[in-house]
Amino acid sequence: MKPEETVALTRSILSPADLPTAGEFDFRWRLAVRDRLAGMDLHPTGAVDGFGRIEELDLGDLLVTDWVCPQVEGVRGSNLARHDDDALVLFAARAGEQIIETPDQSVILRPGTILIMSTRTTGRFVVPQHLAKRTVRVPMTALSPFDTGGGVPGCLLLETAQSPLAHLLQEFLMSMDRHVGAMSAAEVEVTRNALLVLIAGVIRASRSDTGGSGFLQLLRRQLEAWIVDRLSDGPIRVADLAATHSIAPRTVHRAFASTGDTVGSVVRAHRLAAARGDLVNTNLSIAAIAYRWGFCDASHLGREFRREFSLSPGDYREAHGFA
Repeated sequence: MKPEETVALTRSILSPADLPTAGEFDFRWRLAVRDRLAGMDLHPTGAVDGFGRIEELDLGDLLVTDWVCPQVEGVRGSNLARHDDDALVLFAARAGEQIIETPDQSVILRPGTILIMSTRTTGRFVVPQHLAKRTVRVPMTALSPFDTGGGVPGCLLLETAQSPLAHLLQEFLMSMDRHVGAMSAAEVEVTRNALLVLIAGVIRASRSDTGGSGFLQLLRRQLEAWIVDRLSDGPIRVADLAATHSIAPRTVHRAFASTGDTVGSVVRAHRLAAARGDLVNTNLSIAAIAYRWGFCDASHLGREFRREFSLSPGDYREAHGFA
């Protein structure tokens, strides 16, 4: 894709009028929830044809979605969480309410709040009446290059009136579709990264507001920084992490487990994020990118990339590259 070309947002509308039966609409709705939010068991408590519509406004690998739905309940158990891809979901409501109950807390999403949740989190939600919201599903590979202060929260609700940074994130999220359709691919990439910077900053600031991360999470940040600095140097081993930081291998594992991660998952996320960046921003061959970021060969990168992004490296470059 040439730098001067503009790109249009993907806007596929799903509403009962577009489909021959309410049953097919219900099936399509459930697939959209699974693919664009997370897997869960859904139980409509109102008329199926009252769901309204879904509009997709994606920024590359960030799945931005507008939802209109009235009464519905959902449950996300440990089995669904275990089999879902590792991601973070950001919610911002335009109208109505959504009640979310996790094993640790209950929160209410409403206008004037921002909710950030990990797809690892289990629980249930209820939409008691009409709800209009915008969501962003962020793969952990996308967020990994940005400093969140160590991992992502299981469930974080912020009042935008009390957090200027959260308010800025909400304003950015709710207004970006007015501009993105007229942007070049390079400008869309900048917008994607700006959104990720804001999300990471909000998470990091929330940790500062609550008094810090504790020893293990601070150690995890140091270990992850070491990993990033040596990502192109070859294999990254737990033994090397432990020896460099004068700690036991068990402590390395505990540091990453404190945020629900493993060393392997963090290394993989950073390698894929770096490879994605090269695909979008450079003309390097896929084989050269694979070698640069520690994959065995182009085929190995291709397998890992398809698993994460549902596209081959070549197809992803064709769709989103601008170099």
